[in-house]
Amino acid sequence: MKKHYYSLSTFYVLLLFSVTIFQGCIKEKIDLNKGGNSSISPQLAGALIYSSITIKDIMNNTNKNGQLTTDSTGFITLVYKGNLFSLKAADVVTIPAQTPVTDNATLSAANVVALNALPMGSTITFSDSSLVNFQTGGGTQVDILNCKTATLVLNLNYTIKDNAVIKITIPGATLGGVAFTQTIPVTYAGSPVNITTNCVLDGYKIDMTNGNTTHDVIKIKYDIIITKSTNTPSTVGDGASFTETFNNVTYNSIIGYLGQQFLSPNTDTIPITIFKNSIIGGGATFTIVNPLIKVFLTNSYGLPISAHFNTFEGYSPGQPTTAITGAPNPIPIPVPATIGQSAVDSFKLDNSNSNIVSLINNFPKNVIYNVSSQSNPLGPVYSNFITDTSQFKIDMEIDLPLYGSVKNFTFQDTIAYSFDTTIFPLQNIKSITLRAYINNGFPIDVGMRLAFVDSAYNVIDELINPQYQLVMPSASIGANGMVTTPTPSSHDFTIPSSVIPQLNKVRHILIAAQANTINNGNTNVKIYDFYYIDVKIGVNVQMLLKF
Repeated sequence: MKKHYYSLSTFYVLLLFSVTIFQGCIKEKIDLNKGGNSSISPQLAGALIYSSITIKDIMNNTNKNGQLTTDSTGFITLVYKGNLFSLKAADVVTIPAQTPVTDNATLSAANVVALNALPMGSTITFSDSSLVNFQTGGGTQVDILNCKTATLVLNLNYTIKDNAVIKITIPGATLGGVAFTQTIPVTYAGSPVNITTNCVLDGYKIDMTNGNTTHDVIKIKYDIIITKSTNTPSTVGDGASFTETFNNVTYNSIIGYLGQQFLSPNTDTIPITIFKNSIIGGGATFTIVNPLIKVFLTNSYGLPISAHFNTFEGYSPGQPTTAITGAPNPIPIPVPATIGQSAVDSFKLDNSNSNIVSLINNFPKNVIYNVSSQSNPLGPVYSNFITDTSQFKIDMEIDLPLYGSVKNFTFQDTIAYSFDTTIFPLQNIKSITLRAYINNGFPIDVGMRLAFVDSAYNVIDELINPQYQLVMPSASIGANGMVTTPTPSSHDFTIPSSVIPQLNKVRHILIAAQANTINNGNTNVKIYDFYYIDVKIGVNVQMLLKF
């Protein structure tokens, strides 16, 4: 059966039991040519580690996701950040490929009489117009489209027997207040004449309301200016047909009704990595006096958005979830008054309006969330606006000011390890003793366990025993909760001769630590960035050499 031990952080292994024991740290000359006994028991000693560790060193090894912030006094707050929800412009309005529209302008009997009666070189104008239904996704209805890019592709089929100039006008498409126009010269050289032309509308503002009577409609006007140029008479039904296709339409901004978009992002998590290796139960408590959840709301969409937390809870594998209370539901989403601007808002959950203290005391390894939102929840509002850079996002920050208490706060870790016996064969080792000198400047008592195990996690030796032996007594604190005096301690840990032959079976080190703030976890303490632990580790190897 696999046995589990627990660890405050992996760095304790490096501090207390360096992997360099058998890797050349100890260099002594032994003269094997001297006469005497056929065996000797030299004692080899050396220093392995001398290190000073701060809270930043600890967090850099054990808390990859969190950030440390300090105030002017050096007091530390642990900060976790995550993006709960981010709605990009493409999630609200997507302009699909447009369907081609065909329009025909044909000569009536009266038109034919008038045209055929013209003297050579004279002109006559016939006019026609087409209404193109502009297509958008998600129920969007466009009143104003400010184009980033757009091209109207026109395919012309011309069957009138005289030359002409066709003037194309889009009255609602303006640039600098001037409507879009383009001309197509047509030379009759036998029927029919086919011409394809591109009308580039990049940067144009297109009004699709046609005098506030429609949405999503673009009017295209055609003036066919015919010059009498042949003696071949035109007949009824001759004319020009147009196939109109809007291509490559992208927008800088849109005004209108942007639809009711239902947006439900996948459930996501923010890892609270300070609890990554923690063990729940056994009377363990972790109390932060003033924890805080900050939720930041940013919206540059000019439309109402209704947003709700479907899920907002703390979670650890194998444990019941803890629902986070106090969050407004619906979430108050601010709306900007002017296109191109962002509206911001925020709310906070603290120990006065939520259960965040209980949440943290349940050691959540993750905060899980799911937010759903709907634009225009009350239906059409034609003053909606959006830009191509608009976004609606909800960011969260979890602040854990390191002021509080812990009791029986237990961590676990497993380190893959095997002894290198190439330098010192195990049959030549009588015993190994590690001596640790620790000067603890943190107001925390730390008890430890450590065991060497084989590949099946059978214990070969429990180096630190009994369970959670106190190896780092807490520093002393003053009335203000700050450390006044570090506490020194020293310990010897011996691998006895009976265990030495089994060390070649070691494949893992199981380590454990249990932390209590001063006064057995009943006193709140503060953690500052200038707190430290000084550690000195020495080794003594008793050799048994035969010759």
